[in-house]
Amino acid sequence: MLLTMTAQAQETKTEAERAAEAARKAAAAAANARREAAGEQRLASEDFWRIAEEQERAKKAEKDRKEHKTRAHSKDPQADSLRWVANRMKLNTWNYKWFAGGNLSVNFCFADNVTDHPPFRYFSDALGLGVEGYVGRYFSKKFGMRVGLGYHNVKNRVDRETVDEGWRHMQMTPAGGGEPVPIYTGNGFFRFGVTELYTDAIFDVSGLASARYFKPLHIHILLGVGMLASGKKKLKDAGQMGSIPRWEEEGNNQGWLTKDDRPWFPSFENRVKPGSHVGIAGRAGIMFDYRFSKSMSANLELTGSVTDDKFEGIKYDEPFDILLKLSGGVKWHF
Repeated sequence: MLLTMTAQAQETKTEAERAAEAARKAAAAAANARREAAGEQRLASEDFWRIAEEQERAKKAEKDRKEHKTRAHSKDPQADSLRWVANRMKLNTWNYKWFAGGNLSVNFCFADNVTDHPPFRYFSDALGLGVEGYVGRYFSKKFGMRVGLGYHNVKNRVDRETVDEGWRHMQMTPAGGGEPVPIYTGNGFFRFGVTELYTDAIFDVSGLASARYFKPLHIHILLGVGMLASGKKKLKDAGQMGSIPRWEEEGNNQGWLTKDDRPWFPSFENRVKPGSHVGIAGRAGIMFDYRFSKSMSANLELTGSVTDDKFEGIKYDEPFDILLKLSGGVKWHF
C-alpha cells in the first residue's frame, strides 16, 4: 500500500509539474504578446510625433524665412539673421507719434467749363502749382490726424464760345477804315491764388501697422474738411485786349465791350466774377508713405476737395467745383 501510495504521489507531482510548466509557458507567451503589442504601439506613436515635429519645424522654417527675409540660395544666413534682428528693432524704435511735413503739388481745377480745357490739349495752361505744410499725430498704429495750410496757383478757362467765337475770331475795324484788328489771341485761361486750410483724419489700411515685423511702406486713406479762399481772377494775356485803341467798357448791365457801331463781344468780367471767395470743402484722398529712416519718410498723395460752385468765379450748371491735387514731399517724425 505504501509503495502504491508513493507511486501515485509521484505521478500526481509529475502531472502538477507539467501543468505548472504549461502555465508558465502560457504566461510567458502572453507577456511576449503584450510586449510586442506595446512595442508596436510605441513605434506607431513615435512615428506620429516624429512626423508632427517635422511639420512644425517646416512651418517654423517657412515663417522664419518670411520674417527674416531669407532665401533658399542665401550664401550668408548670418547676415539674414542680422537683418531680421535689425528689422525687429525698427518695429520697436521707429514709432514716433508726432510728425510734420511739407509737399509740392500739381493741381487741376475740375469745375465749370472743364470740357473746354482738356489737359492734353492745353496741358501747361490747365495745371497749376502749389506748396503746403502740415503737422499731426498718430494716436495708434492705425489712426492719426493732421492740420495743414497751403497756397496754390489754380487755373480755369472761360467758356469756349466766348473765347473761340467771341474773342479770337471776331475782328473790329476802327472807324474810317483800316486793317482788321484781332481782339484776343490767348487760350482763354485765367488764374487765381487759393489759400487752403484743412484737417484730415488718417486711416492706415495697409494691414502693416499691426504686423510683427517692420514694413516701410504704409497706405493711408484721408478724410477731412477744409476751407478754400480763392483770390482775384486774372485773365492770361489780357493785355492784348487792352492794347486795342479807343475801346471802352460801356456801363450797361450786359458788360459788353462796344464802340460806336462796331460789333460787340462779352467782357471777361461778364463771364467770370473776378472777386475773392471763401468756401467750405470736403476732402478725400489716398497717401503712400515710405519710411526710409528713423525720423524721415517720403510720401505721395492724391486728394480731391469738393466745394461750392462759386469757387472759380463761374456759377453755371454744375452744383459744385472740385480741386484735384497730386502732391509729393517728406515727413519728419518726432
